[in-house]
Amino acid sequence: MNAFPVHFKLGSLDLDAIVTVSDNMQRYKVEMVTGEPDPILLKKMEDGSWIVEHSGDRRLSPECFQHIGKSIDEYMKQKKT
Repeated sequence: MNAFPVHFKLGSLDLDAIVTVSDNMQRYKVEMVTGEPDPILLKKMEDGSWIVEHSGDRRLSPECFQHIGKSIDEYMKQKKT
C-alpha cells in the first residue's frame, strides 16, 4: 500500500486527495486530485500527532491539516481490519 485516496472537509467543502506513504508509515505526501505541483507533506509523530513539514501552495488552517491527518488515520484503521 503505497498510495490511497482520502476524503476530508475544508469548511463547507468536501475535498479528495491522494496520499503517498513513505518512511515506515511516518511521512505522508498529500496531493489534491487536481494534480497540484507542490504537495503537502505531513509527518506522523510517535505520540500519534501530526506535524506539517511542508504546507504546499495552499493556504490551509492548522485545523484543516489535522482533518487531513484524521482522514489518513481513519483510512489506515479500516485497512488494518
